Amino acid sequence: MRKAILFRSINRALDSDERVIEAVYMWARHRWMVPYAIVAFVALFIVADLVGFAEVSAQVALGIAGAAVAVAATTEYRIVAWTERGFYLLKASRIRRFATGLIDRLPDDTEMTPVESNVIATDWEIGQRRYTLTKSNEQAMQRIASQAG
Repeated sequence: MRKAILFRSINRALDSDERVIEAVYMWARHRWMVPYAIVAFVALFIVADLVGFAEVSAQVALGIAGAAVAVAATTEYRIVAWTERGFYLLKASRIRRFATGLIDRLPDDTEMTPVESNVIATDWEIGQRRYTLTKSNEQAMQRIASQAG
């Protein structure tokens, strides 16, 4: 069901006669994500103290909330799709695996290679950008990569 929703959303962003063969939902973090998160944590920790939160646990909780917002704000969600005509990079929704718009058509010789992996996720380099995807999408990404480059 989730894959059908993803494919339908991609079809809306592409030409109506184009058929999606495979697609992968992924994300990329801004290179300054960690400094932004740290600054947000410290800023909200200090603000919580200034406005009268006496307990350190409350100040830490607000700091963590600020850091979480900074991480979410510096994360880009993308979809790479393989269709009958080639490869596309699309914007994706933060909440659901849903294409929200077309970014670009990728050249057929775009390099798609795995960079590193752990138990939960795998990092792939697509062109000059590094993206993370869940292990459940790794086989689909391998199929797409086998057709590219």
